[in-house]
Amino acid sequence: MSNPLVSICIPTYNRPGLLREAVESCLAQTFCDFEIVITDNSEHDDSERWIRQLSDPRIRYHKNERNIGGEANCAKALSLAQGQFIKLLMDDDLMKPQFLALTVAALKDHPTAGVAMAPMDLIDAQGHRITPRFYVFRTMDYRYRYQVGDGLIDRKTLLHDFLTRDYPCCVPSGLLCRKEFFDRFGGIDPAADFAQDLDLCMRAALHYDFYYIDQVLSSWRYFPANHTATLHRVGFPLRVFYYITRKILSDPETKRIFAGENWQRLEKDSYFFCTCRTLLNIHAAVLQRSPGLFAATLALIWREDPYRVNLVRLPLFVLREIWSSLLPVKLPPPRAGSC
Repeated sequence: MSNPLVSICIPTYNRPGLLREAVESCLAQTFCDFEIVITDNSEHDDSERWIRQLSDPRIRYHKNERNIGGEANCAKALSLAQGQFIKLLMDDDLMKPQFLALTVAALKDHPTAGVAMAPMDLIDAQGHRITPRFYVFRTMDYRYRYQVGDGLIDRKTLLHDFLTRDYPCCVPSGLLCRKEFFDRFGGIDPAADFAQDLDLCMRAALHYDFYYIDQVLSSWRYFPANHTATLHRVGFPLRVFYYITRKILSDPETKRIFAGENWQRLEKDSYFFCTCRTLLNIHAAVLQRSPGLFAATLALIWREDPYRVNLVRLPLFVLREIWSSLLPVKLPPPRAGSC
């Protein structure tokens, strides 16, 4: 294809069955002006044989000579993209048929928006809808339900939420981005480790508004063997959260966005949000009965968070989270995406 409007980038590794489902969800889109760029780290040829059989000119398949690692494989897919818009789809996730039609229209209609985002439902390895329980108390019905109703979210609001409250979005399978962001401000930061998608979203919020569509447009696959589930069990490299936060706070654009605001309070609340993320590993330490992981997590907080008062705030945060999980606010569900 020449000059497709959208590039769907799918990095993959040794999952031909799940890759097939992901590609089929692309080919089922109601919007057709796209290419599919697949970069493959697999040792076997199963995925390649199936893709060659499709003979679809919209698919550009690249088999790496060796396993170059997940981050480099993802970066390679992005570097090969030709479209004006980038859709990064993980090889185990799925798009609903209207994903591209609605997100492309949103970015076309709102020139200040660099990212279109929408909530995701959760599915298991077999593709069945699930509502797993996280952190003992919280049931997750949808991933990244930001608000009730569609709307343009200004970058100051987004960045404040990313830094201090919650992640408005993160998993790339639920997003459509302008390619110009990657061209102007760079691609994947290897130092961001497992949170490279979070780093990309926060950097995008420095320069663009986001458009939120309150409709389930993709599915995030969650099962015991996937990377996120594994990290929940064994622990996260939590220093990454502090690294990304420091990087964003030190960016001159952040200072311009929050000019006139109480900077020290923003900084303190930003570090506190990182410290709240350490509860992921405290929870993992309890599950594993690992005093070592527990002690290492506390040491990390002491080393990385310069505001000691945040340690005092942490138990209050835990109580508030338990309370809100036991008595959640009832919101109308997002619009359902067609299967």
